[in-house]
Amino acid sequence: MGKMFPRLIRLSLGFAGGALAAFHGWLFAAQAAEGRLEDPWLILRWVASVSLILALAALKRRGESIWGRKGIAIWVLAALLHGPAAAGNNDIASIALPENVVTSVLQLVSAAAFGLGLWMLARLLRSRTRTVSFDSVVEPFVAAAHLAARIAPQFSPRPPPLRA
Repeated sequence: MGKMFPRLIRLSLGFAGGALAAFHGWLFAAQAAEGRLEDPWLILRWVASVSLILALAALKRRGESIWGRKGIAIWVLAALLHGPAAAGNNDIASIALPENVVTSVLQLVSAAAFGLGLWMLARLLRSRTRTVSFDSVVEPFVAAAHLAARIAPQFSPRPPPLRA
């Protein structure tokens, strides 16, 4: 039972990744069939997306995590790449679905994206805290205190005068 859960997670992630790749393949084929690949900005976005995929593959090949600092930077660039597509003339209302289904799906996707963003941020912060030691944080302050002690004029406070 202990080995079944990680295997199920890997299988689910593989299925989701395959579905995502199939969707983007279908999207590219639909844009090519409609003749929209004459737009240079659309071509630039597709070239950028291929380069981001290659960057993730290069990270994986070097043995680095795609959820590490560099990987998260690539994921953020991928999210920014989707901005023009979401704001463009992709009319979601043209899909032959009832309005409440479209609204529910959009809310689910936005909540999932928000949760994924928080999870990625937590992973990044957790990886940063593991590599930072207490000495490396305190060291600049100690050096600044020593420098200030050598440069600063001598200061000897005195109590306030007594009132008679």
